[in-house]
Formats: sequence, C-alpha cells, structure tokens
Amino acid sequence: MKKKIEEPNESTLTQSMDVGTEGFNEFQAILLKKAQARNSEQRMNIELLNIKYQMEDYLASNDNDIIPVGNFLKIILKTLKIKQKQFAEYVGLKPSNLSKLISGERPVNYDLALIFGKIFNHSPMLWIEIQAKNELEKLRRTSQNKYSSYSINDLVEYKKVI
Repeated sequence: MKKKIEEPNESTLTQSMDVGTEGFNEFQAILLKKAQARNSEQRMNIELLNIKYQMEDYLASNDNDIIPVGNFLKIILKTLKIKQKQFAEYVGLKPSNLSKLISGERPVNYDLALIFGKIFNHSPMLWIEIQAKNELEKLRRTSQNKYSSYSINDLVEYKKVI
C-alpha cells in the first residue's frame, strides 16, 4: 500500500533532514509535485527571479570579471522567447542599438533602466549598478597606474606644502 504524502507542516520545514532518509524523500516528492503543478506564468516568474538573483550575485561578487549588462538582458529575452528585434521595437530602440547594448558596446542609460525595471519587475538601480561596476572595472584596468598614485598620506603631505 502506498503511503499518502501530506503537506509539510512548520516543523517539517525547520527540522534538519538527512539526505536519503524517508522524511527527506517525502519532502522532495512534495516539492516536485508542487513544481509540476505550476502554470507557465509562475514558471516564467521563477525564471525571471533566478536571473535577478544572478544579477545581484554579480554585483556582490568581488571578482574582476566583466559581464555586460546586456548579457543579462539577452538571458531574459531567451528565457521569455522574445526576439531581440521585437523587444527593440517594443522599447523604442533601433535593433542595432539593442544589439550593441547586449554585446556591451553601448551602456544602459537611465531611461532604459527604468523601462527594463518596469518590464521585468527589477529595480532600475540594479541595471545602473551593473553598468557602473563594469565601467569602473574597465577604467581601473586601463588606468591602473594613474589611480595607484593617490593616497591619503600624499594628500596630507600635499596639504602641508600649500
């Protein structure tokens, strides 16, 4: 006889479970059943939330890799199965300008950040901050010697000379 799997209660969600135990397997089956019951809109929202978290993780990371803000837009459009040309027309851009934004040749501006934020339910600042992080990293790479000459000690000494 097959055992009925019930909804998890609060204690099930907070107690520790070892992988491979009956309790874990039951909980996993409940999660799978819930995931399969999602409609297409719910799945799309979860995918968009996943991309938003990737964007936030990129911002919080200390690595020096540069991921163009347009790369995240490209992933979103692919997830939504929207062609770049259609999206460009929808937001009032030339397809060539959208292509440049996606490739990193063109920055996202405040207007586009507001549009993207509204469409994808993300903070417009997320788009701007990714753009700013990338621009600062590019500048740091190309002008490293220029900025390494500045320090608080030099400023204090400079102040004494004047």
